Amino acid sequence: MSLQKGQKLKLDSGTVAAEIAVRCTLKAPFHIDVSCFGLDANGKLSDEAYMVFYNQPASPKEEIRLVADVPDSQFLVQLSRLPVQIDRLVFAAAVDPAHSQSMNELGSLEFRLDEHVFALSGADFSGEKAIMIAELYRKDGDWRLGVNGQGFNGGLDALLVHFGGAVAADNAAPAQASSAPMPAAAPARVSLEKRFEQKAPQLVSLAKIAGISLAKNNLDRVRAKVAFVIDASGSMYAQYTSGQVQEVVNRVFPLGVHFDDDEELETWAFALKSKQLSNVTFANFKNYVKKDAGGWEKWMSDLRSQHNNEPAVIRDVIAHFSGLTPPDAVAEKKGLFSTKKVFPDGFAPAIDAKTPVIVLFISDGGVSHNQEIEFLIRWSSTLPIFWQFIGIGGSSYGALEKLDELKGRHIDNANFFAIDDLRQISEAQLYDRMMQEFPLWLKAARSKDMIGNYEL
Repeated sequence: MSLQKGQKLKLDSGTVAAEIAVRCTLKAPFHIDVSCFGLDANGKLSDEAYMVFYNQPASPKEEIRLVADVPDSQFLVQLSRLPVQIDRLVFAAAVDPAHSQSMNELGSLEFRLDEHVFALSGADFSGEKAIMIAELYRKDGDWRLGVNGQGFNGGLDALLVHFGGAVAADNAAPAQASSAPMPAAAPARVSLEKRFEQKAPQLVSLAKIAGISLAKNNLDRVRAKVAFVIDASGSMYAQYTSGQVQEVVNRVFPLGVHFDDDEELETWAFALKSKQLSNVTFANFKNYVKKDAGGWEKWMSDLRSQHNNEPAVIRDVIAHFSGLTPPDAVAEKKGLFSTKKVFPDGFAPAIDAKTPVIVLFISDGGVSHNQEIEFLIRWSSTLPIFWQFIGIGGSSYGALEKLDELKGRHIDNANFFAIDDLRQISEAQLYDRMMQEFPLWLKAARSKDMIGNYEL
């Protein structure tokens, strides 16, 4: 059922009794935050624990939960469990303060509750920075839905003040008015966003989305080293010239900052040969692939871009973080006139280092050194290193596509997924896929005493 601006309707008793899903799907060329304000009978946010948004994804007893964020935000709401003082839930969208755009540049917004749909577009607005989209409210003992689509000149902070809340001095998050504790994940996420607000405001949106994904995967309090490996073979030429590789750097960097207090991302490039580049930092992340070590074209030239040699960089990363040198294959006679390469059995010896390491490894395929890759992943499965391989815009990923089937490991220490075009996947989806198996590896590695206590 399509709803028109200003329309109101009563919710049936079955809807009120159940957990309902409120979804807000946005299409925009910039980041927009979606929030839910739980207001009292005077229309005020008398308890800021009932403001549910990216930085506080649940109310105190989880009557309201943000379970998915932009561009397809979803709140799960249990109206029957809300305290009596919460009289109204207002759903609002606000332009991220790091962006100069206004809601008149919005592509589309669709608010959905069951079969009820309310649609808006940029043509409905002018220079407003926020929209009060819809509200669930009590009247005469019943819960009702009203849709308004009212533009609001200020952003999220202005909405907060409008509803009677307080804005923190650093504008990072609203102050906590009640005695209800913030969710345990909040301190790590706020710290991440503050650092980006101060040092790289253009990446604040990515930091926010990364924070939500980390919390969703129970990684918000984890400390680890992050390594980043970039394919510099010739087949990546179009990916570099189109800016996709720099976009990967931008997206991965917030994870490095979150996990490692050094605020640096240790980085390698590889083709036939391997080279450690400068760490990605707040000082150099902009235009990193064009400027660091002479830029990507020099990387390709120096590393002999005609060939892929994943084992070379895998060996370098292992040596860097463990101090160990993986053994080479030995030549074994196969017949009277031929030999074959045979890699030794066994695993890497135990090392003193206990800090977990996640390696984010970017490749466009063309993998041919399958036997050696399998050996190195298997051999390093006793080390505190998790390998997350990511295929971008390529094919023929060889052994990387079969990591789930790789037998003989101490523990499962690697994962792979491929994306045809980075521009066709949202930041939230990318972060979720990057972090999908890392939590499982952390628990397994901790149980085997391969890593120490990795949480704050």
